[in-house]
Amino acid sequence: MDKNKLTMEISPDEGCDEVAVLRIAGHLDFSGISMLSGFFDKLAAEGRGYVIVDMAGVEAICSAALGEFMGCRKRFVERGGNLVFAGLTGSVRSKLTLLGANKIFSFYQDVRGAINAYRWDYKKHSKSVEISFPSFLKFVPPVRQFASRFSRQNGYSAKDAFRIETIVDEVCNNAVEHGQNGDGCEVAVRVSINKEKVAVSVSNQSDPEKVSVLKELIKPASPATHVGSDDKRGRGLALIRMLSNELDVEITECGTSVHVTKLREE
Repeated sequence: MDKNKLTMEISPDEGCDEVAVLRIAGHLDFSGISMLSGFFDKLAAEGRGYVIVDMAGVEAICSAALGEFMGCRKRFVERGGNLVFAGLTGSVRSKLTLLGANKIFSFYQDVRGAINAYRWDYKKHSKSVEISFPSFLKFVPPVRQFASRFSRQNGYSAKDAFRIETIVDEVCNNAVEHGQNGDGCEVAVRVSINKEKVAVSVSNQSDPEKVSVLKELIKPASPATHVGSDDKRGRGLALIRMLSNELDVEITECGTSVHVTKLREE
């Protein structure tokens, strides 16, 4: 079998009706453009909005084929979807980059990476991580630093990541200060992130002697109330309110849960 022979096939949609994977192998030259156009017509007729072109088996590509891809991508983008490339070999990727395709198309290492990007960008799926740590202040810094890195790794700006880190730091510090401490006492942290927002939930075990004080602290401050330079109580919650878009605190005799939502700014 000639390894340069052009072949195309539509692979299973990975469990999503809107997504199609078009696998191409061989030499994609001018003679294959009509075949390529036919496949895209079929995908459009099926209502597929997001097309992943798996180029792992493509040995060479001509500039005319790139032009066909550009025209097809425009059709899908106008319908609210996209057309992206996955699995590009070194030589094909280099040629497409020289032709400026990287400024128009998204390149992914493999099909799985492209599907994850679709779920992130179009379906607004969230990624979540849960952490539990002993209720001592010395464990808070690595938790807040992790939250910052987690945000940066998922495309958030340094400014957003810093604000998220500050929120996590303040909430966790409050959880340790106003909760039970000692052996067996833990603070549970959950950070959920998607393309638009970060949600932070922190829970601890209530200290019965501090519950009444904590309930007073979460009450909105009166406009006439002046906080003196030596009065630090409630400043943490005030800072969290300033940095976040939503803040909800649930206090019971068993535990306290703080839920914070921070919208992406950049």
